[in-house]
Amino acid sequence: MTEVKENVPLEVVRKSPALHETIAFWFSDRDHLRSPFPPAIREELTERAAVQFHKWVNLLDPKAKGEVDDEVVGEKIEEIIFASAMELVTDAEQRITIRYPFMPRPGDPITSSEGAESKVIARKIEKEGKDGFLMVLARETGSGKEWSTRFELP
Repeated sequence: MTEVKENVPLEVVRKSPALHETIAFWFSDRDHLRSPFPPAIREELTERAAVQFHKWVNLLDPKAKGEVDDEVVGEKIEEIIFASAMELVTDAEQRITIRYPFMPRPGDPITSSEGAESKVIARKIEKEGKDGFLMVLARETGSGKEWSTRFELP
């Protein structure tokens, strides 16, 4: 369990294993996950995450500090990283990737309903009432034919 002490110095937070492990997880590519964070923002994102996490730790109610465990800390750091990243990027495509890191991205392979190998060439978010969808435009690798599909967003 992570012990939260009063008035934790920023330097201690910057060196926090929980902060570094969470950042390392989200900055690394794996079979099931690619980092949604562009390399150009990672240094500033790490510093912003440390500063925001420092503020959160030091503003915790003293009664709540005893109930904070590793899971709560990890979730808060993730929340901070994603919110901070959204402040750092201005490109709509990067915003979609950060907001929906598990969805297909431009350049990703995708198969059409007819089974044709294709690549994602564009995406955008659309709303229908209160439901959101990721609209994906793809191009068949062989014929060059363009087609689209959509994924319901969580």
